[in-house]
Amino acid sequence: MTDQDKNFNYAALINREMEILDFKSMMKQKWEEGREEGREEGREEEKIRILRNMIANGYKTAEALRIMGIPEAQWEALKVKLK
Repeated sequence: MTDQDKNFNYAALINREMEILDFKSMMKQKWEEGREEGREEGREEEKIRILRNMIANGYKTAEALRIMGIPEAQWEALKVKLK
């Protein structure tokens, strides 16, 4: 094997290692993004569950929203999910 062949193989190996590292980095980033999306969905579901319970226990909607710290502007989007 010539020195040129050895250099080519080494360069190919380095390129492959870099591709693997890039792939792992991308997968970690996507996993973290998905995890954060899941957390956000969980928080929203928890808010909906609490609002549903508050309204079922006699709280007026405006009062429940105020207590939960939810702006009334978000109410329309949440109202659909409460049903």
